[in-house]
Amino acid sequence: MPDIFNNPDFVIFTTRDFADYSDMSISAASKRLLRLSDKKLLTRITKGLWANTGHLHFHPLACVPYLLGKEQGYISFLTALHLHGLVSQIPQSMQIATTGHARTLSSPVGLYEFLQIKPELMRAGTQWSETHQPYLIATAEKALLDTLYLSTRRKRRFARLPEVDIWQTDFRRREFERLLRLLPTSPRIAAAIRARWKALRS
Repeated sequence: MPDIFNNPDFVIFTTRDFADYSDMSISAASKRLLRLSDKKLLTRITKGLWANTGHLHFHPLACVPYLLGKEQGYISFLTALHLHGLVSQIPQSMQIATTGHARTLSSPVGLYEFLQIKPELMRAGTQWSETHQPYLIATAEKALLDTLYLSTRRKRRFARLPEVDIWQTDFRRREFERLLRLLPTSPRIAAAIRARWKALRS
């Protein structure tokens, strides 16, 4: 069995990572990894990205930094709200805020959904996960703001929300309102978000 299975740097990795580590060409590395995948020893997440899904430190969300590539982005929306305990319902997809194009990626480890927001909306309210394979995630307050922001846009994504528990002790209502005040958007959109926020509080 290849020694990458005992290497913590190869829980999630690219074909190029493996090629450089093994001192082989990209083509040879790709063929080697495909053989391991055929034997169910590795999982091909998408083209050029691989994971040892049986490793203790593997989590599907840890693939997000690799899937984003050069785009800015972080885990947000219902996914982050669920992880922070504000939404009990498990989302059907892993939802990611991105500066890139909106898209979905169906993979062997789950469905990734990339939702586009403006770069200026990404300046505050995120943190790195405290996991062995870190990923950037919105705070509870930022995740709720992102969700309400998209619910006011033309396609009205998240117009219907599952029950959101904003009264739990860890949710900082003043922080949410601070982020909302700093949100670089039009007065009309800000007013629409405030109306949804008021409805949640009541």
